[in-house]
Amino acid sequence: MSCVPAVFQALRTRSEAGRTVSRVERTSPEELSGGDLVLRARYAGVNYKDCLAICGRAKIITEFPRIAGIEVVGEVLESSRALFPLGTEVLVHGFQTGIDFDGGFSEIVRVPAEHAQLLPSGLTAFEAAVLGVPGFTAAMALERFEQCGLEPDSGLVAVSGASGAVGLMSIAILSKAGYRVAALTRRMDQEPILRQVGAVEVIETRITLESQRPLEKARFAAAIDNVGGPVLSWLLRSMHDEGYVASVGNAGSNSYEGSVLPFIMRRVQLFGVEANALWPQRVRLWDRLAGDLKPDFTTLMSHVHRMRLEDVMEHAALQLQGATSGRTIVTFPEVS
Repeated sequence: MSCVPAVFQALRTRSEAGRTVSRVERTSPEELSGGDLVLRARYAGVNYKDCLAICGRAKIITEFPRIAGIEVVGEVLESSRALFPLGTEVLVHGFQTGIDFDGGFSEIVRVPAEHAQLLPSGLTAFEAAVLGVPGFTAAMALERFEQCGLEPDSGLVAVSGASGAVGLMSIAILSKAGYRVAALTRRMDQEPILRQVGAVEVIETRITLESQRPLEKARFAAAIDNVGGPVLSWLLRSMHDEGYVASVGNAGSNSYEGSVLPFIMRRVQLFGVEANALWPQRVRLWDRLAGDLKPDFTTLMSHVHRMRLEDVMEHAALQLQGATSGRTIVTFPEVS
């Protein structure tokens, strides 16, 4: 007999009269999108992309209705694959989860087995959820830096949007790997937190608007930018020769104005990082996040906020206003 409940709660997003509307609804397994695995969700990270989707602020969801949530950590309740026996803990992110397929904002989740990964040895389910897409994004950027030849003694690494989830994870992971990190934030009241997580310098983003010189003083060997807009432009102008900038987010703007001089005069390289990957890199980076890149969770825990599914909409509105900080996790109760 199946142990999947007949009814459970999910945050479902619909298009109603041309408006995007999201609400917690009673849902049945038959209403979920297809897949080989049925999971009892334990944790789901709340990301900026999720907030845009459920508030209708960007065209992210491809078909309505949809359960958003681009990541989930859960326990297998039903499986047709030997790799995933009942009771196995798995994590799911990428593969258009919460976009083309129903995602993590649901007590019960159905996913294709090809989208699921066994929980890496060395991480608890909660630790994997805390890292989630933000931690994986930071690990992808760091691996690209390493492939380009960056080393801890190469110089300071900047992280913008530092008080957000990707920023905090980037600081913690870079620090664990031995890098000196400069945190860029518009919220200088967060300076003690950023230093606690591992930043050796905290810079107010206001300075990025104060100069429009084609080249600034060379300050950074590399940077992870979560913001875009003037911040990205300033970072490019502030890199050392042959510096590297990973663009991972657009919380400030989708575009930026800039000069070609950083690319010509200093040979700066700009590349994008999107938190999806082919399986060899996905497994490799999660093994590193459970090993040599595993951050100090005792330091991170005070910046991790747990919430109920019914609180997600209120949180999303605040996050889109820039009024939140840290990492937010939906914690699901046992359902029966």
